[in-house]
Amino acid sequence: MLSQGTLLLRIGFIILSLTSFGLLMENRPKAGILEIIRCLVFIGVYKLGYLRSQFSFLGYAYEV
Repeated sequence: MLSQGTLLLRIGFIILSLTSFGLLMENRPKAGILEIIRCLVFIGVYKLGYLRSQFSFLGYAYEV
């Protein structure tokens, strides 16, 4: 069971990802900056342990 904070963090990351992908597909000028921010947020969230899964094989995909 996920805590409310973890759930909100994951939902926020999904919204950030969808926005970033949409801007990239539309070739918007700020899309690259938002994608860099999204990648840095992912690394930070992963290193803090909020993306740990009960499936060990997903850990390898996150590391790649």
